Amino acid sequence: DAEACLARTPWGVTLALTGDSLAGVLQLDTARCQEDGAGYIPFCYITPQRRGQGLGVQLIGQAVSVFRPMGRDRLRLRCAPYNQRAQQFYRKYGFYKVGEEANSRVPLDILEKYIGYER
Repeated sequence: DAEACLARTPWGVTLALTGDSLAGVLQLDTARCQEDGAGYIPFCYITPQRRGQGLGVQLIGQAVSVFRPMGRDRLRLRCAPYNQRAQQFYRKYGFYKVGEEANSRVPLDILEKYIGYER
């Protein structure tokens, strides 16, 4: 899936580094949710030793900088409802639950954040 995202755009997979060390990964799918006007984030991850240092919001900012010029006015992603740390992070940065993933092996909330210029 990551290879397909990378084939569509050079921003399909972004690595976050601190020095020479991997700190996180952001995957963006420019095809999925396009018809809804949303930019889809299949994967957003910060390594455990780098969490709580403000890197996650930088990855979300990267997603905004890719999807907003494409005319997308929302970011969309899935998050396990029991992953309280991730749920809290996404709420802090303006994501809210808009639904639940159907036909998933595990329960997943669908979260969105408005990224348009006017509201």
